[in-house]
Amino acid sequence: MTDIYKWLFGPKGRSVLSEPPSVLWDLPDELEPHREAIAATERPVVALASVEAGPEKPQSSQLGGLAWWPASRPYPTAADGHTPLHLLLQLNLAELPDIGLLPRTGLLQFFIAADATYGCDFGQDGPAPGFVCAYHADLSGKAADLEPHVLLGPESSPLDTPLAARSLLFSTATMTVDPTDHRFETMLPTIHEDPDLLEAYALWHASVPMRLGGYPSFVQEDPREHATHDLGDVALLTLDTTDGIMWGDAGAAQFLMRSADLAKRDFSRVTYNWDCG
Repeated sequence: MTDIYKWLFGPKGRSVLSEPPSVLWDLPDELEPHREAIAATERPVVALASVEAGPEKPQSSQLGGLAWWPASRPYPTAADGHTPLHLLLQLNLAELPDIGLLPRTGLLQFFIAADATYGCDFGQDGPAPGFVCAYHADLSGKAADLEPHVLLGPESSPLDTPLAARSLLFSTATMTVDPTDHRFETMLPTIHEDPDLLEAYALWHASVPMRLGGYPSFVQEDPREHATHDLGDVALLTLDTTDGIMWGDAGAAQFLMRSADLAKRDFSRVTYNWDCG
């Protein structure tokens, strides 16, 4: 019997699906007249799934655990300049299926603080003081020797086991615009203006809880709607509450960036936000 994981994800987590399956196959009857408009919002995503097994190599994709970090660079710290952050997610980009979003090589990492808000500052629009997104194009250098007990104190983390790394599997999928996205009103105005259609859309709409690309999902409201500056039009990463992750009271975290920054491979201004009910 063919191993289903090998068939779905291929060697080293690479997806073998050349075209992601459309989510529009199960559109409810009341939304059927709006199929074309809804289809126009469909975007590809890379779906992430974590497994209890640890990563094969320090540079492998993983949720939590110890990051691979070059000895030649200072390790990420909080705004105080000395409190180390801990790894939330590490992506070896060579392992990902290509949806035209990210570079094809290198390591992309997300670090957060171990505090009550997981490093997020809800009172400002700018960069979070307890968050760092790092990109390493060159992985050939010597790795830093990290001490686990230093990287995570007795505070809090959205990860159940922040220092026990979980390997990641990848597949491709699609999603349509999320009803909490501030652009929903302009992208699907007819549905937005009709309470019954809007309710039907919200009940039908679904997306994978951990994903790259697509659209962000907010529990409360899209912070970009009232932001004083550009928080980003690209949904880089969404980490919803799911197996192994809990954001407050079943919330969701979003990592947004500007298209211009992504084109330059500049991940230094990624916006980090999470909210819960």
